[in-house]
Amino acid sequence: DWFSVDAQGKPTQLNYTRPQLYSSCYRGYHRNEHAKEFIKHLMTSYTLDGIWHNSIGVQGICYCKRCEASFRKATGERIPGQDAPAEKLDLYMTWKSRMADGHMETMKKTVKSFGEEKVYTAEVFSMFEAGNRVNSGIDLYMARDHFDFLVSVAFLTENSEHITYADLNYANSIVKFLKSMAPDKEAIILYGGNGTSHRYVMDPPVDLKVWLWEALAAGGRFWNCSFTGMHPGVTYDQRTALHQTETYQFVKANEGILTQHVSLSNIGVYYSRATRQSYRNGSSEGDHFESFIKGIETVLIEDHIPHDFIADDQVTREKLSKYSVVILPNVRCISNTEISLLKEYVVNGGNLLATYETSLFNENGSQRSDFGLAEVFGCNFTGEKVNTRKDFYQVIADPAHYVVSPDSQQTQLLINAGYTLLCKAAPSARKICTYNPVVHNQPPEKAWTNEWAREFPTVLENTYRKGKSIYFSNQPDLITFEFAHPDVRNLLVRSVRYLAGDSLALETNAPESVHIGLTRSLENPKEYVFSFVNTTSGPVRPLRSLLPVYDLSVKLRLDGKLAGHKILRAQGEAKVASVNGTVEVKLSKLEDFFAVHFTMG
Repeated sequence: DWFSVDAQGKPTQLNYTRPQLYSSCYRGYHRNEHAKEFIKHLMTSYTLDGIWHNSIGVQGICYCKRCEASFRKATGERIPGQDAPAEKLDLYMTWKSRMADGHMETMKKTVKSFGEEKVYTAEVFSMFEAGNRVNSGIDLYMARDHFDFLVSVAFLTENSEHITYADLNYANSIVKFLKSMAPDKEAIILYGGNGTSHRYVMDPPVDLKVWLWEALAAGGRFWNCSFTGMHPGVTYDQRTALHQTETYQFVKANEGILTQHVSLSNIGVYYSRATRQSYRNGSSEGDHFESFIKGIETVLIEDHIPHDFIADDQVTREKLSKYSVVILPNVRCISNTEISLLKEYVVNGGNLLATYETSLFNENGSQRSDFGLAEVFGCNFTGEKVNTRKDFYQVIADPAHYVVSPDSQQTQLLINAGYTLLCKAAPSARKICTYNPVVHNQPPEKAWTNEWAREFPTVLENTYRKGKSIYFSNQPDLITFEFAHPDVRNLLVRSVRYLAGDSLALETNAPESVHIGLTRSLENPKEYVFSFVNTTSGPVRPLRSLLPVYDLSVKLRLDGKLAGHKILRAQGEAKVASVNGTVEVKLSKLEDFFAVHFTMG
């Protein structure tokens, strides 16, 4: 009765440990009576600040007696088999998530029985992990509600046979996401100085340095989860034992300034849990949930546009009102309540940028007959979807429009790829680009067309009461993630700037390889921290060295007048001045990380 069991009643084992350990379920004795008894023993026998709940997630289906009885009581049915229909597995997952939620609450209450100041927390995995239809039932939304501070796994590489390196900005992205869900809770990345796969040798040191500075730039912290069981100064590979000293000393020296900071932004990227869950069993088009968000983030980061995330279960009239632009990167699954709030947001002067199937499905994944936001987009879905991955183009239909005018003097066409929805534009909407049917590239004498089509929009601007929208019927965010053609990156970033107008908080001459951070104190809203993170290096990951960047400048529009500043870290000469209502910073040299603290009057 300690372990999860399979349909044949045999205890299940974890497939990622050697030797294979046994798994225990949320309802079983091990994770309940035994766990509570053990926590009480620890808390009464030792002076502890709290409990870290390791490996909190439970994968798969458990058929133990307790689970069977609980599931039958809740649903009137038996626990389904692994090959059961989707609706039966979804019913099981709804129940399993409730069990996971209740289990975390029980553990939290056990810890808190020794004092409210005692800490309960655990790690939860990626913000992009869609998982299978049957998964652990725990995600970052639940962590927000149960844990005293939020920790997300954020290793440079996965614990797997085939090694790939995570995007250098991921540590920054996950901190922003955690902060957007629970601004009052500190956000921490769990990383490993010796990795997760080949954990007895060092992680690539330059990538690791950038990784930690990226987390700090978003207002986050970090925990070196060293796996060797030894002090890093006496383990077998000591090359990175003290590698992160600079970052930890930076936090120690400036802890009073850095506490309770959140990203400052009026550009919000919509994060849809319902859309993520719709990817649990994969996509017929071969795309992945994270592709759209990562593509959007790529263009925002390289163009130095501050942004944060909007979690779909926290959408309110008040929350939306703080943004001048809300970006919906293929947010295909969305409820009627969310649609009403987004419509009201645009009616009152807000601006939307949306792509592809946004609002075409409800929160349960059932397709609507048309976009839920069709009025806002200024178009209707015809029901036809085209595979435009090869030999397709967009025609520039409005050469004078800001979004395409830098290109239109030299080209009539822009690339199209991914998939495209054929939509009918409303008479009042403004077609910026349009869909053109395939133009085959072989044989050469047939690779032409008599006329470029202009009926179906691929990029469409629409005015809806006081606000505007730009809708892409294709997948510029996915294309940016997959092969990043400059056409679609330019379309996206110009659309954001067009919709934002003069509301963006900063301008800088920094190259795309220098990332920016801008945070504001929750404890004292007159205090800000601005930072540069240098990622300039060779073309291959992992990085071997960082190349210094020279003569950087930034203009910031912050609330109030500059009352004081403190340079927290700089390699070159740094100058700060107040000029015509803006704060200007000039930096002669950037090696890895620069940060300055402002106090506004």
